Amino acid sequence: MPANHTYVPEGYDAVTLEVIRMRLDSIVEEMGSAMIRSSGSPVITESGDFNTALFDPEGRIYSYSDFVQFHIGSGSVAVQNLVAEIEGEPLHPGDAFICNDPHTAGSAHPPDTNVISPVFHGDELIGWAQSQAHLVDVGGMTPGGFAPGAYDCFSEALRLPPGVKVFERGRPVEWVRRVLLNNVRVPTLFWNDVRSLVASNNTGIRRLCATVEEFGLDAFRDYTRVNFEIAERVVRERIALLADGVYEADEWTEHNGHVNDLYRVHCTMTKSGEQITLDFTGSSPQTDGFVNLSYGTLVGSVASALVPILAWDVPFNEGVMAACSVVAESGSLVNPVPPAPISNGHLTTGARVSRLVTKLLNEAARASHDALIRARSQGVWADSWTGGISAGTRDDGEYFVLFNMDGGGMGTGAQPVADGLDCGGMMTQVNNALPDVEMNEMLYPVLYLWKRLNTASAGHGAHRGGQGHEFAWRLYGAPEVTQTVFAPTAQVVADGFGGGYPGGGSGHSVWRGTNVGELLSHGTVPTEATLTADGRELLEINQQDVAIGSDDVFMQWVAGGGGYGDPLLRDPELVARDVADGYVPVEVASQVYGVVLDGDSDNGGPDAGATRQRRAEIRAERLGGPPPERPVAAEASPESSAPRRDADGWYCPASGARLSTGDDWRTDVLTRTGVAAERLAGLGVRVRPRESEPAVLLEELISPACGTLLETRVRVAPRGTEAGTP
Repeated sequence: MPANHTYVPEGYDAVTLEVIRMRLDSIVEEMGSAMIRSSGSPVITESGDFNTALFDPEGRIYSYSDFVQFHIGSGSVAVQNLVAEIEGEPLHPGDAFICNDPHTAGSAHPPDTNVISPVFHGDELIGWAQSQAHLVDVGGMTPGGFAPGAYDCFSEALRLPPGVKVFERGRPVEWVRRVLLNNVRVPTLFWNDVRSLVASNNTGIRRLCATVEEFGLDAFRDYTRVNFEIAERVVRERIALLADGVYEADEWTEHNGHVNDLYRVHCTMTKSGEQITLDFTGSSPQTDGFVNLSYGTLVGSVASALVPILAWDVPFNEGVMAACSVVAESGSLVNPVPPAPISNGHLTTGARVSRLVTKLLNEAARASHDALIRARSQGVWADSWTGGISAGTRDDGEYFVLFNMDGGGMGTGAQPVADGLDCGGMMTQVNNALPDVEMNEMLYPVLYLWKRLNTASAGHGAHRGGQGHEFAWRLYGAPEVTQTVFAPTAQVVADGFGGGYPGGGSGHSVWRGTNVGELLSHGTVPTEATLTADGRELLEINQQDVAIGSDDVFMQWVAGGGGYGDPLLRDPELVARDVADGYVPVEVASQVYGVVLDGDSDNGGPDAGATRQRRAEIRAERLGGPPPERPVAAEASPESSAPRRDADGWYCPASGARLSTGDDWRTDVLTRTGVAAERLAGLGVRVRPRESEPAVLLEELISPACGTLLETRVRVAPRGTEAGTP
């Protein structure tokens, strides 16, 4: 954010303020580059699953890199708890501390390992350099650190609390190194990654010390304090533009590793003036499965949604989150205590928190009088990582662990002005990258058969949600692997906004006893049409110890983002292009978007007259037969199906039809409810059916006057409620 003279206090130079701020940002970015260049793990080098940051002596954030956003919370908790733990102990340049325990160090899960180093100016402690990355294995009951079968945190991994010194005066603490390497499956890779975290910190220390030397310690402290204050002021001004009120919503975590149940993530957001309070009271109690969320990652997951929605151009430092309070009950799903297992809480419950905060901010933005803030509303991102970890022994006898970062290829939510990004990643990982097929095949004994967009994943809308992707591989150079999988967005998928439909879900399957070897031996590229199999096994949402042999084919599909706006408001030319690109089938173009193509051909353009007629028919179908009383304006824009409020109440901008004079317009419109998986399957969107209570429903809220689709929302029915009952 360029320095603005209106924000600069008297006596401070705006140029110096901005130079110091940008210097800190460049330092944490350079720390990331140092980590990438010194690490041997594709999780770091290919996919950027790490963060780097600088903190002041008390643990307040000077600057944070934009790789993984939920580490904002876990990194802060790690530094603050370290400061408290080692108070009074001697510290020296070259020291480094390691921690990974979610309960005591705030880590998102045990593989996310922190290395924290003190920064000295002369003999004075002036800050901390912190680097955190996902390490491929950290011990525990399953390779890779994700443990669906764990009933407690002691089974998941080697637990390192704050205060474990791994380097002293620049040299490894040898007995600590021996203990660590004795407890992990790939010790060489593990230690090299620890060293890369130390190298990252050392880079930050050198650059920060040079900056302090250049500007002087007193000036550095003053200007960083002012930058904190400026960031806080900008965010508070944005919050003030949201509509005051109390907003509530739910999300649901699926399957805890043992039981295919749904676990509630509830939040009450109170927005008053320049302050937001997010109270997660009412969320489910902690469970004995691996989906519990550490408090540090709860805060980071909140920040992951709050920052891009309200602070999109504000450089991140301690001031950004000052106007937001987070409340969570101890012993709950979002603030567990030992012995709760946590190894996948960040990618399940944490991602649900980000989705939940997005939905709440959508509601507050919808009622804002400021057009810029209303434009921050969006379809919900798929956000929950779909994981696959393969472990086994190669033909040459070498043991390997593949944590496939292809799981980050989920679609983002649609925006008021554009479709969502295909394979855009999580809201928490804005620098998401997918590994090259060739890199994975070079490093691991797998051969990809295909890797493509998952066209059954995008949420339909005036702007379409982003598509996830799907891929398949077979073993090539290993006789068998043991597979761990998790597909957090399978049954409860990402909502759309303003009439956009939800996106599709994730999953895994194994085709057993295929003819893949025979096809390859004859030079035939395997496809779903040419592959035969003795059986097709749909894996559980979370499952470990799945054996995959050399004649099997492993498949994974990744969720898509929610759409934005009524699909009938999508530009027919865009629908025709989607059909030509293979993103939307002809029947979906007609059934969902109301677009009829010339000649009923895949390559035909839209037939304007037939499209107008088809869209009128769909609006009448929504109303149960009668034609709409109010026509939708010919110039209606994609965002005009989201209800707005004026002095007389709520109305539909697409037609001007009045909806309600109450606080909640939803009670006065037409609502149709059905089973989510069935309804979305009829729209060409793949969602895993739920076979037991509670039922997952889809509500479609329709303007009774004009037939505009105002909102769709995924809802979990109370237990004992018949599926489809409003």
